[in-house]
Amino acid sequence: MTASTLRRSEADRLPIRTKLLFGCGQGVEVSATFVANTFLLFYLTSVAGVSPAVAGTIIFLSLVVDAIADPFIGSWSDRTRSRWGRRLPFMVVGLPVICVASVALFSIPLTGGAGFTVVLALLLNILLRVGTSLYALPYAALTAELTSDYDERSSVTAYRMIFGFLGTVVTIAPAFGIIFATKEAYASRDAYLQLGGLLSAVVLVMGLICILGVRRAVAASPAEHLPPAATAKSFAGDLRDLLKNGSFIRLFMASLTALIIGGSMNALNLYAYSYFWKLPASLNQAPLLGFQMGLLLGIPTTALLLNRFEKRDVVIGGLAVISLSQTLSVLLAYAFFGDMPNLTATTILVIASAIFGGCNSLFFIAFSSMIADAVDEHEARFGQRCEGLYFSSLVFAAKAAVGIGSLIAGLVLTAVGLTTAGGASARIPAESATLLGLLWGAGHGAAFLLVLPFLAGHRLTRARHQQLLQSLEHLRAARAT
Repeated sequence: MTASTLRRSEADRLPIRTKLLFGCGQGVEVSATFVANTFLLFYLTSVAGVSPAVAGTIIFLSLVVDAIADPFIGSWSDRTRSRWGRRLPFMVVGLPVICVASVALFSIPLTGGAGFTVVLALLLNILLRVGTSLYALPYAALTAELTSDYDERSSVTAYRMIFGFLGTVVTIAPAFGIIFATKEAYASRDAYLQLGGLLSAVVLVMGLICILGVRRAVAASPAEHLPPAATAKSFAGDLRDLLKNGSFIRLFMASLTALIIGGSMNALNLYAYSYFWKLPASLNQAPLLGFQMGLLLGIPTTALLLNRFEKRDVVIGGLAVISLSQTLSVLLAYAFFGDMPNLTATTILVIASAIFGGCNSLFFIAFSSMIADAVDEHEARFGQRCEGLYFSSLVFAAKAAVGIGSLIAGLVLTAVGLTTAGGASARIPAESATLLGLLWGAGHGAAFLLVLPFLAGHRLTRARHQQLLQSLEHLRAARAT
């Protein structure tokens, strides 16, 4: 390591205090997304009186509008100039939008007729989703700006993951433990108004802590105060360059494929728990708790692995682990443990769920860190800095995966003979339960291996990244003269 590289590495090390304050901002997106995904459909159908088909259409259209807006928001923040830098102004605007939309969405007046309710629900849900993107996309882009160090970016993303978990907890605990403590509360208008207030409070507190806490660190970041030449291209020009960057294409396709497979598997979870594992309703939470525990334990484990090995190799290892775990869990339960439910088979399911949760942490941290490195490669090749556009691709992939994964899950359920008739509960023939379990476990386990070809050609290693940083020093010095 040269003296200049050593100095640059030391300068890029962030204080733990800064990482804690920055990480707190991840709670904004996680809590807003959790509330919308968990409660909105039930609220619209049970309280607002919207039909299930229309309610589903409202949510789908909102996601479409949000997904289209994401790259424009990211690119817009790349080109913004202000005394607070490029990202913080968007985060400052996004916070009150989320707060207002979350309260208004869960307190829709029911006196204006069905058409009024549907239109207002659609507009407010779009406002909530786009407001969340206004905050979350520039926030994620700061991962690549606060530090250019290869390993430090993984550390910063791990702190984001921790506070994302905490944001979920501080939302889940009062929501399920207090607001919806009784079955009657799920049909109570007052309960949802309290939910909107809870979300608004969590978002406001965690968002302000982040914005105020990292303001000085952002002001000191060279990437936040670039010369005009570094962001001179149009959105279309940056997009064309993006599609020429092999590192980005491979990372985008790898993350999209992994998210689609994971989304399909998650959509089938309750069916697999009920029909293959034959868990009673009271035990459905066991694998979900295992997942959350794995999610939490996966954060420090991933940080240790990324500190010792290349990011690409850690992701490949995670894919192998999750593929083996999902496949073996089902095969073992089917071949050796007889009639279910039984304690051994349920324990295997919980362990597999914990491994899946740990790998989710691994993928989030590694892919976010790898995208940040690809931003540096993009600047070295094309002379443009566009973190917002890069990170919006990950968000877009996650949203697209929800729809595509649900579609795949629907095809699987059709293949195993799921039937609904006369408003009765869904049913899967007993003879198809084994097929469902094999498709859910071994099928998705094998499908995760489809991600490997996209990662095989990834060459942005720790050593290569150091070379890129040296090239960027010369590029930026030339711009300054």
